[in-house]
Amino acid sequence: MDVAWAIGAGAGLSSLAGFRMIIPLAVYILMSRLGWVWGFPVDDNPMDFIISDTAIAVLLVLLLVQIVMTRVRSLAGIERAVRLPLSVGAGALIMSAALGGVFPGAGHFVGIPVGAALALTGFYVQRGLVMVGEGRDPGPALDVTVILLSILMMAVPPAGYLMVLIVFYLALRVRRLRRMKYKGLRVLA
Repeated sequence: MDVAWAIGAGAGLSSLAGFRMIIPLAVYILMSRLGWVWGFPVDDNPMDFIISDTAIAVLLVLLLVQIVMTRVRSLAGIERAVRLPLSVGAGALIMSAALGGVFPGAGHFVGIPVGAALALTGFYVQRGLVMVGEGRDPGPALDVTVILLSILMMAVPPAGYLMVLIVFYLALRVRRLRRMKYKGLRVLA
């Protein structure tokens, strides 16, 4: 049962990392340090470094950098360029850390490509939200939603499976929306 809960929580948080890269990672670290994890172990595993004091310091620095980059218009282009690699990295790290306590040895490394793919799907949906919003990011509304959903993923790990299904459904909707948007456009040479 531990494996199912770890996969659920890791998958849900990894897909949310595509929307906001730091929030799911911060919730995972906070709830793991406080011991508010239900259904799967997070202590005494190869990924223990993710809940260390150094990881928290790095996370706080990244959070401050992200806030500055999103609020200063001249740095917005740089923030958009680094958002994808950081989101994919955060998703891979979260999934691998969630699986670290239930898979012995190097088995948790399976979570790296899975978490990266889920974060990439979440990022695709987030780009679709920006497209629907006519180029504007949803902002604090999306931040609060990701915080609440991240807490839900850690408190009730099976909800992660539902979150993955919702993200894939939204990705299909974004794909259909983009196809409809560019349907009539043809390049004539």
